[in-house]
Amino acid sequence: MKVQDPDGQTWRVRRRWLPWRRKVRDVPDVPDFGSFPGGDGPISAILTVILLVVLLPLVIMFAVMLAEILLLLLLLPLWLVVRALLGGSWPIEVLRGRTYVRTESVKGWTPSGVRMHDIAEAIRLGRPGAAEPLGASPTG
Repeated sequence: MKVQDPDGQTWRVRRRWLPWRRKVRDVPDVPDFGSFPGGDGPISAILTVILLVVLLPLVIMFAVMLAEILLLLLLLPLWLVVRALLGGSWPIEVLRGRTYVRTESVKGWTPSGVRMHDIAEAIRLGRPGAAEPLGASPTG
């Protein structure tokens, strides 16, 4: 859930569904090379090689990102069944913008939802430290 503190800063409080954090990568913009006429000349061959050298890493990067997302989608149902059957804890992540502020684990689905609302309300009131559990230390 998204929450704004009194200063207007956006925070996110959410459950982490998988046992690891998904890596967020900044994808660079693809430069526009324009179009060049195809041909059999040496200039066309050089331009084609340059285009392949530039685009091949981008294609590989997108293929790896797609494979990671597909793997996450395949593991998600299995992980949820295991977590539900064994009564595992749900990690709650608190983010300010895109920066992790802290993570804490709460056992059970309903208690984790209550804890998320408590944290969100404390942030909304401008007291993000008031939502700290006893003896907890922020992680980042």
